[in-house]
Amino acid sequence: MQVPVTVRKIGSAHIYGELCQPRNGGKTSKTVQLLVPGSTYNHSYYDMPVKSSRYSYVSKALDDGFSTFNIDRLATGKSTLPPSSRYTLDSGTEAIHQVITKLRAGQIKDRAFDKVVWVGHSLGSSMAWDQAKTYIDDIDAFVLTSMSHVVRDEEPSDEGPGGDVPFEIKAMDDPKFHGRINDPGYLTTNAGMRRFFYYAPNTDPAVIKADERLKDVSTAADSDGTSLPPAQSPSRSIKVPTLLVVGDKDRYCTPGTCTPESMLANERPYYSDKVDLEAIVVPDSGHDVQLHKDAPTTNAAILQWIKDVMS
Repeated sequence: MQVPVTVRKIGSAHIYGELCQPRNGGKTSKTVQLLVPGSTYNHSYYDMPVKSSRYSYVSKALDDGFSTFNIDRLATGKSTLPPSSRYTLDSGTEAIHQVITKLRAGQIKDRAFDKVVWVGHSLGSSMAWDQAKTYIDDIDAFVLTSMSHVVRDEEPSDEGPGGDVPFEIKAMDDPKFHGRINDPGYLTTNAGMRRFFYYAPNTDPAVIKADERLKDVSTAADSDGTSLPPAQSPSRSIKVPTLLVVGDKDRYCTPGTCTPESMLANERPYYSDKVDLEAIVVPDSGHDVQLHKDAPTTNAAILQWIKDVMS
């Protein structure tokens, strides 16, 4: 459905989302997982149409009795694409705040939820930090995948696009978006670049093929943000249980040997001492941590954590 929102500097807009509810609702169905994809991704990240029993996080969450609201962020997918010059990450979080308010109030498909868990990927995780700072009471728990404050300086492997091949291009120059997007401020990944989000030996080629077909857009605002010292990080505003999930081949995993312990040691200063912070490091996994062959194990661990903290 399209959820109407009103955003400063943009005006009336809508957020596209897919509300899914389990067939046999239990206590967990009163909790909705808000699924927030990363840059150049849309809702298909969490519901990849390849062997859905393996790669669809939505399907696994439903099997475990949870409801999900799987969205396209503002300026992506089927949500409003405002003039890129007017879009900021604050616009994105403002729109999501209004979606969360409507989820709690039963204004989306007449279904009210008691608790909202933010499940983010990459940019969808870093946006959670700012969401918590601005709208402190929106979320009951955070699952932040493929994002950290301390990142590796080097690439996770020797493979990568050559210096003469740009990773991103203007979306209007990509055949996929020809005639649909004419704003030069919208970008997308260049042909063949989606593979760099994966660790190839642990990836089904069909997933990368589908990822390329379903890729979406980004704006310059997606890359905005300054590196703040831990004491000033907006993530310190988070006051609820938080789970960090990263692939060990992802540059957002801890420099050097990456373990849950090293992740927590590096990330803990960026969070309040009062936050229950946990970490999962997925072996043989790149940036798209929930789209590798071991996705069922990764998603099961995430869902078990949500059950534990929401009980």
